[in-house]
Amino acid sequence: MNTKKGNLLIVDDNNLNIDLLVETLKPFNMNVSTFSNPLVALEETKNLKVDLALFDVVMPELDGFELAERFLKTHPNTPLVFVSAHGSDENKIKGFNAGSIAYIEKPFKIKTIRAQIARILKIKSLQDELFYAKEQLDNIFEFSSDEIILTDKNFDIISKNHRIFIGGYKEHSNFFQILDKYEQHENIEILTEFIHSEKKTTAFRIQIEDLITNAKISKIMDAENILTGYLIVLRDITEDIRRINLKEQFIATLTHDLKTPIRAESRALELLMGGSFGKLSDEQMEIVKEIYNSSKFMAKMTDNLLTRYKIDNGEICLHKELNSIKSTVQKCADNIKYLLEAKNQTLKINNDSETEFLLYDDLEITRVLNNVITNASEYSPENSFINISITDKKNDLLISITDNGPGIPKDEVGKIFIEHETTAKKFKKVGSGLGLFISKKIMQAHNGDITVESTLGEGTTFKILLPAKSEKELKLLN
Repeated sequence: MNTKKGNLLIVDDNNLNIDLLVETLKPFNMNVSTFSNPLVALEETKNLKVDLALFDVVMPELDGFELAERFLKTHPNTPLVFVSAHGSDENKIKGFNAGSIAYIEKPFKIKTIRAQIARILKIKSLQDELFYAKEQLDNIFEFSSDEIILTDKNFDIISKNHRIFIGGYKEHSNFFQILDKYEQHENIEILTEFIHSEKKTTAFRIQIEDLITNAKISKIMDAENILTGYLIVLRDITEDIRRINLKEQFIATLTHDLKTPIRAESRALELLMGGSFGKLSDEQMEIVKEIYNSSKFMAKMTDNLLTRYKIDNGEICLHKELNSIKSTVQKCADNIKYLLEAKNQTLKINNDSETEFLLYDDLEITRVLNNVITNASEYSPENSFINISITDKKNDLLISITDNGPGIPKDEVGKIFIEHETTAKKFKKVGSGLGLFISKKIMQAHNGDITVESTLGEGTTFKILLPAKSEKELKLLN
């Protein structure tokens, strides 16, 4: 097993000097190649990786300076040291101009030589690491499907791999000018704010005609934490967005098509349970109720999905009218009475509010209440109570819905209004995580809010805050 640390080349026409240098540098444990003839040295080492070269200056066939010039053509990254008894300033200057990084004078001072060589080899090791890192970056630069741009601190482009922007741009353009060219005014504001902030990174989306790109930008700091430039990575996500849109369009269309037959099924089941087609036996009633509960669950899911797509498309428009919150809450209670009966649950409504009417979109607030009350029933045990209280809170109306379910862990309470976050799987329930996300959006659209308080093992309370009607809104109605 070869444990030598690099290759050392010594060229000197005096073999005694060669032997002395070899002995002096033995502690560095390098593979040593020695030559007394510089021409032979050039020929024999032209394909050899050399980590350090020591050349005598005065040699008959070729002096050290000429040897260095020819050697560095094939070994441009090899550190070079001249060794000579002629240590005049003129020779030293000539040596440094020829490419050397040190000049060792004869007679040798062993400790001094070893210290110089140790420093040179350390620098060479760091240099090799930098070259390796640069090669890796060059490969990433060359083969990355992302566009990688390096700029100075003024966002003038220093280098890039290829183009994503339509029409391309000159090598030394300014990134701000590119954004301005494509009228990315909002992104220019984001980038300007980022420059003057303490943040290290930022990101935004660039859309130019049919091209959609994610841009991630990072500040480049030097060793003293002074800004030197920016790294910009652009990723073309056009095809990804197209696929997502197609998938969501399919789901939205399918959901819309299912909505009508589900409602018809629910209505037919209600008529059956109401005795419109004759009295059902207890066993028949139990089966029909189970089917009805499933139908109501499917109706809730389809409504949630359709509302979710309306929110995405900015189509959630409120139609505010004066409505009785008491009537709206009672209507929601009636809607889920069969779900409650299936688990022998009791819904208690306590109205301490002095507010008779409020301005709100009855359909959307009903959706919120249905989502929360249905969840309360789903997560509460059989034979339990669900309490709804309606109270006045300054200029707002507060609806609190409390269940006797398992509660929500503290680390999950802050997540339940995030899209697709749900505790259903944890408690072996079925849920999409859309209901509370949609409820939050609807309440925000009403300039209200929905929050949650929960104690693990004791139950959960959802608080729905709805602004009371304002004089300005009432005047608009009259």
